[in-house]
Amino acid sequence: MNIFLQIACRVIARRRASGEDFDAIIMDYPRMTAEQVREVRKELNINENPD
Repeated sequence: MNIFLQIACRVIARRRASGEDFDAIIMDYPRMTAEQVREVRKELNINENPD
């Protein structure tokens, strides 16, 4: 995981802790690839399809 993703993970985790939805947060990262989004989801233990 590169430094950009490490920082993004920290920021996203903080925003989720304050109540924001992951999908809404990730919209603020338009240049993040699908693979990078999957990596962030994995790092933060976020399921793609929570049921």
